[in-house]
Amino acid sequence: MFECRRCGKCCTRMKHLPEGRIWQELGAELDSGDGTCIYLDRASKLCTIYESRPKLCRNSWIYDNLLKDLMTREEFDEILNNACKLLREGTE
Repeated sequence: MFECRRCGKCCTRMKHLPEGRIWQELGAELDSGDGTCIYLDRASKLCTIYESRPKLCRNSWIYDNLLKDLMTREEFDEILNNACKLLREGTE
């Protein structure tokens, strides 16, 4: 299972979304201009609209609507955990 550590690292990656129309549509208007989400509180590193956050920020929505036919939920969670770890370590 993926468990968010609330470090805010993924919220600073708006300029690094995957190629493709769906990702660009989901991330539209979230970049504050420097790659950081406009809804990230930079001091607390928490989302200011967490309960109504965009689909791009909802892992369950991403899996259920875009990826469930391509991989298992366990595989998706493993990808999220690995990506999160890399972001926290400062590697890409």
